[in-house]
Amino acid sequence: MSVRYTETAFAELAEIISYIAADNPRAASAFIARLDQLLENLREFPRMTRFSDEEGAHIAPVGRYPYLLFYAVEGGDIVVLHVRHGARRYPARPRNT
Repeated sequence: MSVRYTETAFAELAEIISYIAADNPRAASAFIARLDQLLENLREFPRMTRFSDEEGAHIAPVGRYPYLLFYAVEGGDIVVLHVRHGARRYPARPRNT
């Protein structure tokens, strides 16, 4: 399985890494390593986590960090939808109109 990031997820991740690195570059590197390890695990077992409130999306904690990874499994890909701090509101659910 390959991993793709949405533009939103990529921007959120860049912001998180910049925020952590401003105070502690080693912690930012450790966060990236933990996220990479999580994604490796998800490549092998993509449905090992629980579903989020967003239809078809899973949610996974990023190790000991207070961040959550929201992703979907689409065909042979893991699509990272969001990377957010656990204290933030979850992404809005699309409404059926």
